[in-house]
Amino acid sequence: MADVVRAGYQLGPPPYGYRALRIRVIEPAGRGQLRAVLVPDWQTAAVVKQIFSWRADDGLTFAAIAVRLNGDPRQYPPPVPGGQWTAKAVQRIVANVKYTGRQVWARTVAGRPAPVEQWVTSAPKVHEPLVDEHVFQRAQPRTGDEPRCA
Repeated sequence: MADVVRAGYQLGPPPYGYRALRIRVIEPAGRGQLRAVLVPDWQTAAVVKQIFSWRADDGLTFAAIAVRLNGDPRQYPPPVPGGQWTAKAVQRIVANVKYTGRQVWARTVAGRPAPVEQWVTSAPKVHEPLVDEHVFQRAQPRTGDEPRCA
């Protein structure tokens, strides 16, 4: 699995803002294999960009962003159809490195966050980034920032 991620292919369902495009890849042994690559979903990618803007540029909390998103569900469709945005859902988006154009795997071990050094990552820009690295870093919680969402 680590080799698949390093090669830039998606494992599992695509994150909000992307869709999976299945392509046939020829392995070195000459066998064809179906793999998934991430491509932006035109409507939800715009929502992801807006979330990062509100967080990085305006300094809004995850909860405040969720309130804004829930104010217009047609423009900002929630990750779960028929559901609502939560602070936790916003936090997950802000924390997901895939939005910078990298594939990443093994961010958790047994349900707990793994140290960044142990993550398996691809090269940069293996798929179209929705935010640049600078915006991504500015959106991350700082020490003493808002408490973790339950």
